[in-house]
Amino acid sequence: MTEPGSPATGHEVPVPPPVPRRPDPMLLVVAGVAVGVGIAAWHRPQPGMYVVAAALALGAVLRLLLRPRAAGSLVVRSRRVDVALLGLLAVAVGVLAAVTPFPAGK
Repeated sequence: MTEPGSPATGHEVPVPPPVPRRPDPMLLVVAGVAVGVGIAAWHRPQPGMYVVAAALALGAVLRLLLRPRAAGSLVVRSRRVDVALLGLLAVAVGVLAAVTPFPAGK
């Protein structure tokens, strides 16, 4: 059987091999945030929020170091704006986790 658009000679048109896809760095950040929220919900709120802050800081570092094509979904605006917003969110979550009084039992 021939591919559509193949010559009438009966030879198949070669199909290029699939291009391997890199995992999106955003998946790593989202996974870290999900783990942090899970820790905060089921175990201890303060360490969980520190994990969330660390995941956001990792996102800022990845956006800073990776080329735009390799950064995938972390690219939203310019590099400076993306890094500044992710870093600011990481610091804000970390500071709020540090200053929020949590009950001693939880």
